[in-house]
Amino acid sequence: MPVAVLGAKALLAVMLLVAGGAKLADLDSFAASVRLFLPRRLPRRHRPGAPPARAGLLTSVASARRIAWTVALAELSLGGASLAVPAVWPLNLAVLATACCFAAVSGIGFAFHRGRSCRCFGALSRRKFDRAALARAGAVVALAGGAAVPVSPAAVALTPAGHALLLAGSAFIAFVAFTAARSLAVSRDALPGMVS
Repeated sequence: MPVAVLGAKALLAVMLLVAGGAKLADLDSFAASVRLFLPRRLPRRHRPGAPPARAGLLTSVASARRIAWTVALAELSLGGASLAVPAVWPLNLAVLATACCFAAVSGIGFAFHRGRSCRCFGALSRRKFDRAALARAGAVVALAGGAAVPVSPAAVALTPAGHALLLAGSAFIAFVAFTAARSLAVSRDALPGMVS
């Protein structure tokens, strides 16, 4: 049982690292997906001294980029911490809560933006808000629920060197995901006929 729990925990941590690194590499595309979930502002009548009506759109673009940046950094931080210090049980609950948030986003995306790209893994994936996304989100929640089961402290006891190596491995995984996603994003932008 502890092996299955720790395997699920490691798998989720790596998934978060890959997703966060890939999002950072293609932040503008992910921000476009984030914009789908921001409230739409109604056009205002122009009053003397008021900012132009376009300011609402610009604010939403800037907000979406900040949110995208925050989500990517949160995924990297949570994935790295979860992998490098597996004995900290509250991290398991944070991963479970994050998985539930992902499932909620998938559900809302399916309901209101069906067929649109989610960019959950930046340029590494062309997945869309569809039934398969709902199934994947449910599987991630189930995996996170399994990873949240407490295990014996002896099963996750590491030396300081072990923690450091896992943290270095986390950084490497995120770097590889960033590099791969960046390469795909640059290729996509260089080939305008390529569907993204």
